[in-house]
Amino acid sequence: MAALRNGDALRGYLLGRWSVKKRFDYRTGGGRGELSGIASFEPCAERPEVLMYEERGTMSLEGLPKPVEAYRLYCFNTGVWPVEVYFVDDPTKKHLPSLLPELPVHTSFFVPLSFDAGGSGHASFQHLCVEDLYSGHFRALSPESFEWNWSVEGPQKDGAISATYQRVE
Repeated sequence: MAALRNGDALRGYLLGRWSVKKRFDYRTGGGRGELSGIASFEPCAERPEVLMYEERGTMSLEGLPKPVEAYRLYCFNTGVWPVEVYFVDDPTKKHLPSLLPELPVHTSFFVPLSFDAGGSGHASFQHLCVEDLYSGHFRALSPESFEWNWSVEGPQKDGAISATYQRVE
């Protein structure tokens, strides 16, 4: 597997479609359940170094009578190092200027992907959401799979999200 030492390397690694399986385990502020679906990383026409992440899947949560469809967007700016991940069209961030105003969506900062210097494909990061601290890691396991996992602790939330991705094309 190529070392993930710059934005171009990460862009080349992520580009394409992936199956995604997530497990949610919240003790406070969420639920327990699973999501199964497809995630894609596609270049933006306006900025080819920027990848749009789109996730669609079916989510089953304890307490819901039937599964629901889930959808999520992120933006990966591989033109900077460390790569920056942005929220897309987050209604709580609309008052902030868009970080990439040339895109047709509003972008606001989420987390940096600061990969270790050895290029092993591991990045750790944190995001403070009001008073809840999200701590996570991205780990490239092989050319065909990676993990993107989170834990959250704070007054409103206490839990974890674990996700595994397998390349489908």
